[in-house]
Amino acid sequence: MESVSKRWTTALACGLVAASVCRAGLVYDPPEGMWDTWVLQDGEDYHLFFLAGGNIGRAVSKDLIHWKHLPPIMKMGQKGDWDGGGMSMTGSTVRHGDTYYLCYGSRAPGTPIGLLESKDLMNWTRVGDDPVLTVQPPYRPGHWRDLSPIWNEEKQHWDGYLFGVHGETGRPSIAHVTSQDFLNWNYQEPLFISDRYRRDNDGFIYLEVPDQFEMGGKSYVTFSSIRSRKNFTSGRPDASGTWYLVADSKEGPYRVPEKPLLLGSGMGRFDHYVGRTITRLGDRLLYHQNWGEQRVDWSTPKLVRQDANDGLVLKYWPALDCLKTREILKEDSLSLKPKPSERYYRRILKTMAGDFMLTCDIRIQDAESLSVFWRRNATPFGLKIEPRSGTFSVVQLYPWLGKFNSQTYRTMPQDQYTNKDLCTETIALRLMVRKGRSEIYINDRWIFNVGLKGIPDEGDFSFLVDSGEAVVGHLRIHELEPLVLEEAK
Repeated sequence: MESVSKRWTTALACGLVAASVCRAGLVYDPPEGMWDTWVLQDGEDYHLFFLAGGNIGRAVSKDLIHWKHLPPIMKMGQKGDWDGGGMSMTGSTVRHGDTYYLCYGSRAPGTPIGLLESKDLMNWTRVGDDPVLTVQPPYRPGHWRDLSPIWNEEKQHWDGYLFGVHGETGRPSIAHVTSQDFLNWNYQEPLFISDRYRRDNDGFIYLEVPDQFEMGGKSYVTFSSIRSRKNFTSGRPDASGTWYLVADSKEGPYRVPEKPLLLGSGMGRFDHYVGRTITRLGDRLLYHQNWGEQRVDWSTPKLVRQDANDGLVLKYWPALDCLKTREILKEDSLSLKPKPSERYYRRILKTMAGDFMLTCDIRIQDAESLSVFWRRNATPFGLKIEPRSGTFSVVQLYPWLGKFNSQTYRTMPQDQYTNKDLCTETIALRLMVRKGRSEIYINDRWIFNVGLKGIPDEGDFSFLVDSGEAVVGHLRIHELEPLVLEEAK
């Protein structure tokens, strides 16, 4: 993926904050600022790399949840070099034999790709004075970036996938290159060529940061694009994010599934980006960065699962329960029903929380909707569930209830997702809020990750039922351990 604009690059390079301060984020928020990310698993350690104003930021973790900050890898190109502007395009890191290679892109003409090498993941040197991977047929100059290398055990070579432009058709493609030593590359036909883009078809403008993996007898490729917005897809209007393709074998052919948006936002939002996968203890996890109106940070990993039709869905990763600390509320049953003379019923829970995880079961009888609001203030944010249409919305409530004597309460939708299959008789809600980020799961299926501008640092909770009746059971609210930045020794 392209690095940030010149304005953002300057901010990342100059706007350092104290190492003990974390302003936002669900899991990790580095002081350098962050752009696109990638992870290398090396033994029991997970090494996080990220673009940071021309340099490469670093962190290390044992569990993908708690991170220790490492000094960044400083740019090595000099003025006039092909990479003199810094390492500004998304990269990847692998181990080949006894050597670690980090590939990175440049904004030089043709966006060439170069290498750093290391024996210990701490001390890095530049491989030669020239890039190792430039645009060659069957590709034409244009987009050429985001190399994602995967070791092919059967063929004993590296398969590399990039965002490129197919020479014959001129269309965006997932380019394919191969190498036995990670230094010399052969150019293959594209793994996938996009249709011409329209907002209502299967075409894409960008195919950024491709990532290939196999699961359950199928092969999948993920990629990211906010520029390829769709009018409506995968339950979301005006949608974009991280998409996926599916094939019966690694070689393809790959097709766009019925619901191709794996990690997405609707209503024109861009809350997260660059989803990639990694395995831990037998589980495949998708990791990604948060974006939107706040500074970029690293988010919670999510379980990748197949549905009955070989589609992919994201689920809550139970390892995140380790973030829960003190239980601050426990209610086994709350009955929510307006009086005969009232249309709405509101139940305020006088429980204050900053960072928290809320879980409960919801049975909506015949109500038009049920909403749960958190960090309540004059115009609170919340999740609105409309069971008849199967619509879930992140909303801001404004004005509060009865103003203007209206027959409905006004909400300002922030994002929206529709899936009637999730509106089961009992709906399991999981809400995780940490440093301004709100992550929402229904029946442990991920549906939202939103940064809500102006949300208070703490507050209480309320439930609101619009006519009818609802019952909230097994309500638990736990505080979450604070997000701190730990420096590796």
